[in-house]
Amino acid sequence: MTTQTVAELAKYRFRTAARRLGAADPTGVLRDFFDRSFELPVGDPSYGRNSFLPGYLPLEHSFSEVAPNSLRFAMEPLGPNASADRRRHEVSREVRRLVDGGFGPTARHWFDERSEPWRGASTQGAARFGAWFGASFDAGGLQEAKAYYEMDKGRVDDLPPNLQHAARVAMALLPGLVPIFTSVACGRASGAQRVYFFHTGDLRLLELEPLMNRLGIGHQLPSLLTAIGLILGGRFVLPEGSVVLALRDTNRGLEMKLEVLMPGLADPPRDMHRLVHMHLAQRPQAQRALSQWIAAMTPDGYQTPGDVNVVSVRVDPQRSARLALYFRPSGYDRAASRERSVPMVTPVRDTWRIPSNDPYTLHP
Repeated sequence: MTTQTVAELAKYRFRTAARRLGAADPTGVLRDFFDRSFELPVGDPSYGRNSFLPGYLPLEHSFSEVAPNSLRFAMEPLGPNASADRRRHEVSREVRRLVDGGFGPTARHWFDERSEPWRGASTQGAARFGAWFGASFDAGGLQEAKAYYEMDKGRVDDLPPNLQHAARVAMALLPGLVPIFTSVACGRASGAQRVYFFHTGDLRLLELEPLMNRLGIGHQLPSLLTAIGLILGGRFVLPEGSVVLALRDTNRGLEMKLEVLMPGLADPPRDMHRLVHMHLAQRPQAQRALSQWIAAMTPDGYQTPGDVNVVSVRVDPQRSARLALYFRPSGYDRAASRERSVPMVTPVRDTWRIPSNDPYTLHP
């Protein structure tokens, strides 16, 4: 009997999800990339040796309010034995290829300029993963291609001027922030770069107010507090190992994204599905989009698309809190069965831990 590889299963599931979402099928342009990245059999335990989703297959799907009908995913490519340098080169090559084919040479040139400090850089022998890959597809085809590059603490100087300034302001006002990686993304209309920080120690959400005021988004603090407070069941202090903060310079001004790593919470709310829908009730269109996304992304034989790993909220000067949910997909450990179906959100304290002294074992 032929053993099914993860690549074969993933391509089938991507095709199915794309059809259900009404999005373009990503497997046409990424078939070989999936084959190189997931050539081992379904359930092979060596996949767990990764820095993206330690202990699990390094593949993640996400729902975002700002792109509700998109097939969005991120992954650590090339399998468990690839070097950080090889991943960095592979991700750069794939993003350049997609951007050139989907958006043209002007967009590829922009990506080359923004990613140049990271594409050929070495992390001085301390590299953990090198680079991760992300993309999204909608009804029009490729919507965005993204490279996540690992960065040292001292690489803030290599960020674009506005983002560099914002990063230094953030680190001055929140001394617990440690730069961990940067993302360079190209979409149809524009490109954007983010810098991501791991927050060491507990974070009281009100401690974000001085930073948000300096970034010009202080008026959005109430919406951020409302979203996080409701979805996390009234929690306004986030513990060590549960916070990633990201900054991006946009045409609307500086955007801040707060990501809550659910495995870092000792007691995540068991009724998060209900809490998320309560939060989105004020925006019925987004609420319906999430329900449709969950239906589309749930594999046959399962009741849900997987476990929620990350709850993310972003704000900018013109837009109040918008939600994104990141899922560890169901069914890649073994063949699906109806008896093994799981609830949408299960307690994750025993499934994926982020050591407090290892800020690189993080979500992008």
